[in-house]
Amino acid sequence: MRTTALVALALILAACARPDLTGPPQVAFGRQECARCGMIISEERYAAGYVSETGQSVAYDDVGELLAVLSKQPGLSARAWVRDFNGQGWVRAKEASFVVSPGLATPMGSGMAAFADSARAAEFSQARAAGPVRAFSQVIDNPDGAGAHLLDER
Repeated sequence: MRTTALVALALILAACARPDLTGPPQVAFGRQECARCGMIISEERYAAGYVSETGQSVAYDDVGELLAVLSKQPGLSARAWVRDFNGQGWVRAKEASFVVSPGLATPMGSGMAAFADSARAAEFSQARAAGPVRAFSQVIDNPDGAGAHLLDER
């Protein structure tokens, strides 16, 4: 009887626990669809997303798609994450450095890459003769044509 009561209490506490909204989204690369366009998220280095208030992972196949959503729902910015272009995993969007390279073939054509390290972003920009390295506030407030077509969709 006591064991049953403890198990029931544990289940109740687990059900009442708030989801962790501070970490990056969980993405099943190669299997999960983009929350915006429905394409399969297959290229990790362009992925982005956030965790919803209910704890659900919301993922995008292109950094530009996340920015399009954030432009309409800025309150999500605190929970937004991007993948480092160089394979260093998830980075908080507000802490990342961004580069727009028109010749970069991203899934939805934004041409945007995110970096955990601003020095790496600068190297990338220089090697590709791309645009300047920008902070999150600069790409969210003034995308300068990067993925502008995404802002008008849906």
